[in-house]
Amino acid sequence: MKIDISIVIPVYNEEKNIPLLYTELAKVLSSLERACEVIMVDDGSKDASWEELVKVAHADPRVKLLRHGRNMGLTQAYQNGFDHASGDYILIFAADLENDASEIIRVVQKLDEGFDVVNTNRVGRWGSASRKVPSKAANFLIEKVTGVALKDNGSGLKGFRAFVVKNLKMYGEMHRYFAAFSSVYTNRITEIDVAYRERIYGKSAYGSLSRTFKVFLDLFSLKFLVLMSKKPYSLMPGRLFGSIGIGMFTGGLISTAILLVDKFAYGHDIGGRPLLTFSFLLIVLGAQFVMTGLLGELIMRVYFESGGRKVYTVKEEVNF
Repeated sequence: MKIDISIVIPVYNEEKNIPLLYTELAKVLSSLERACEVIMVDDGSKDASWEELVKVAHADPRVKLLRHGRNMGLTQAYQNGFDHASGDYILIFAADLENDASEIIRVVQKLDEGFDVVNTNRVGRWGSASRKVPSKAANFLIEKVTGVALKDNGSGLKGFRAFVVKNLKMYGEMHRYFAAFSSVYTNRITEIDVAYRERIYGKSAYGSLSRTFKVFLDLFSLKFLVLMSKKPYSLMPGRLFGSIGIGMFTGGLISTAILLVDKFAYGHDIGGRPLLTFSFLLIVLGAQFVMTGLLGELIMRVYFESGGRKVYTVKEEVNF
């Protein structure tokens, strides 16, 4: 049977949420009146999530399960689901039920209108400034890097036409850039507001404020990948990537500026100063780290994609 809609849901330590998750999803699937499949990827849960998922899958053949042998990460869980999805529309949804499952219907309606990518903005997501400000800053930078104006890149509910998802090859922790990176393949991208609700059981397994620094570092890779995809011959290897290269390069520039001020403002001789040699060394090494990081990004993609290797390992399957 041809599948119209695939819904990919990563699961990690969500045993108490799974019964409610399925109850909401079942109502949505009935309302859609289309051929649907729900692909749930257990990302190495340490609780009874897999056992709860198996109960659901045995009761409903539309629910298909994939199980990782260990925790591989959210991006890898999504990629596994994408690789196994067969729908014309492919949606992602969060197992913690931060959105009402009925919002899936609105995402599908937007895809029906002709959009290729539908992002959602979680209204009321950040209550305090300490969490809201980093989130807004990250979304602002992502917009400047990709040219795609989205309010909430980290939302767990998104919709794609299959051709977009099948071209996405994301590694590491790049899942938050799914919608923004889709600009490489289409300009039919939109965003809708959805109500955010706090999880009933458990706590977030993938996110924390510590990820903010990782987001900023990943932006260099994202910029590099976007430019390489859109204009593969226009990018010079000078884009900063990686905390080591950034720190060394910036440190070299700062110390050089200090020496220049010392020379032109106070007339001191800096030719024999050890700091001058150290400054140039930091700049050179920083640039080398940057270029090494960018080359490493390309080598990693060649390694996985040329040999058909996967960034995940499937331990078990149900209903496939």
